[in-house]
Amino acid sequence: MEGMIMEPINHETEICRFMADEYASKVMSATYGRALSIQQISEICEIPIAVAYRRVRRMASIGLLLCMREELVYRGKKEKYYICAVDVLRYIFNKGTFSCQMRSATQPTVLRPMD
Repeated sequence: MEGMIMEPINHETEICRFMADEYASKVMSATYGRALSIQQISEICEIPIAVAYRRVRRMASIGLLLCMREELVYRGKKEKYYICAVDVLRYIFNKGTFSCQMRSATQPTVLRPMD
């Protein structure tokens, strides 16, 4: 991974906590390269829908997920589709301290369509 630029993280403590969270790691893996609705995330990751809404909302607010699009689905209700906004995330222990480094996806693109 030579030549890649790693940036410090604003929400470092929270992102480090998410790295250890089973649901968050499932969400990041499921949304890497494909935009999914929260309903799809819930089903694919086998996460209760309420938990999926909370995790996705918080992960988007700290930069781990990106809302790629919104679709009108029923009577004005909008469904948002999220994609992983991270290419590389590292948890580092160096000389007695922990830190995180992240390389954001500069232009997240859908790599694989949803089945």
